[in-house]
Amino acid sequence: MIKPRRSEECDHCQRFSGYLSAEYLVCAVHPLGPAEIPCPDFAEVVGQWEPLGAGYYDCELVLQPEHYLTTEERLEILETHPLFTGVCPKCGATIPGEDLVHWDCAVCGWKDDSVV
Repeated sequence: MIKPRRSEECDHCQRFSGYLSAEYLVCAVHPLGPAEIPCPDFAEVVGQWEPLGAGYYDCELVLQPEHYLTTEERLEILETHPLFTGVCPKCGATIPGEDLVHWDCAVCGWKDDSVV
């Protein structure tokens, strides 16, 4: 098996596939990575560049946590967090969702610790 190679500029290129692993294609133009460095087909990302595993939300760069949640952990959040249910997971009180940053319960004192 031929190992694809990447240059330092690959992850800043519009054609980069986003895969860091050696078994996937590097880009649409050079599936095994650029033959020359610097790459003659480099197309710089215009606008907001985001590192792999991050994204922009409300114009703010949000990095993914180092610990990725399992499928079970994600489902538990979807089934219990007030953002999705509208109720406190501890006491069942309704938590209004208008412009909230922290989903804390005023009735029982449950604190949303999912936001850093």
